[in-house]
This record gives sequence, C-alpha cells and structure tokens, in this order.
Amino acid sequence: MRRREPEHTEPVAKADYRGVPTHACPCGCAMMRISCMFDEGEVVFYLLDAECYECGALLTAPTPIDNDHADI
Repeated sequence: MRRREPEHTEPVAKADYRGVPTHACPCGCAMMRISCMFDEGEVVFYLLDAECYECGALLTAPTPIDNDHADI
C-alpha cells in the first residue's frame, strides 16, 4: 500500500497570547509544552515560553510569584 502524501497547505498562524502569565489557554486546555531542566529527578529550571498542548497557541507560563498577584 502506498502512502498518500499530504496536500500542500499554507501554515496556519498560531495564536500568540504571550506576555501575561497564565495557567490555561483561552481554548480551555490547561496542558502546556515547556522546556525545563532536571536535577536528581526534580524540575529546577524552566523557560516561560510555553505552547498550548491542544491548539498550539503561544503562552507565557506562570511562576510561583504569579499566584500571589492573581487577585490584581
């Protein structure tokens, strides 16, 4: 059976919500792709550039201090 090659389509622009730390994407998904570093099995560093796992939107990941200012 021959594999069918995908049709050539223009790339779809991803939504860009970077700048305000968020715990979830506006699409409703709370799962994000981030880059992080481990030391002895624990996350010790992560970049704030994130991508929504479901729709691919660009996001800013939150930090612990962002929880203190959630009411603002």
